[in-house]
Amino acid sequence: MKPLSDIKGATLYSMDCTFFDTVRYSRQSEEAVIIIFSRKPEVPLPHRLFLMPDGEAYDYRAFIFELSQEAEPFCMEESGEKVYLVHAVTNDIPEQRKNLRVYVTMQVSALFESETKERRITVKDIGTGGFLFVSKEIFQPDTKLTTIFTDSREPVCITGHIQKLRPVRKEGLHGYGCQFVDLSAGTEAKIRNFVYRTNILQSKVREELGGN
Repeated sequence: MKPLSDIKGATLYSMDCTFFDTVRYSRQSEEAVIIIFSRKPEVPLPHRLFLMPDGEAYDYRAFIFELSQEAEPFCMEESGEKVYLVHAVTNDIPEQRKNLRVYVTMQVSALFESETKERRITVKDIGTGGFLFVSKEIFQPDTKLTTIFTDSREPVCITGHIQKLRPVRKEGLHGYGCQFVDLSAGTEAKIRNFVYRTNILQSKVREELGGN
């Protein structure tokens, strides 16, 4: 085990997106972390949990980790605090890096399959492979929805397929990860261009803020 360095805060959520615990973690590699529990967790631990790193309110990135079933007692060197360590690995991070995503906040009207009336949803991030939206309403995985994406230079009609529920920071909201369905080559190119242009702009803003 590598030393516990660059320790950061995070929130764990169950796979149904309910709150599980507030923890710290130390990254061991791109795919592996050590989760630090302040108190001994109940065992057996869930096989999989969402880990959402602490961050800005608009950042809903969460990664699915597979947990070891042992919580090892450990004494923090500097503070002497007794904690419990759980090893965890993920495939989410490399996958999300392949599919570039950018933060947005777009309120749009969406038509869900088997419905005749549009509903308002808020898109929180969009990437080359899909998007995340939040809503106070509950939708089921495998549901399809259609909306007009207006933030590209030309509005385009897109269809999304809800793949899984995703945790969100704000109580009372539900998050939904969607995959694009049946995109035409032209629509895919417009979305890809928007994502890359927005990523460049957001990267410049982060650099400027970091330099102040």
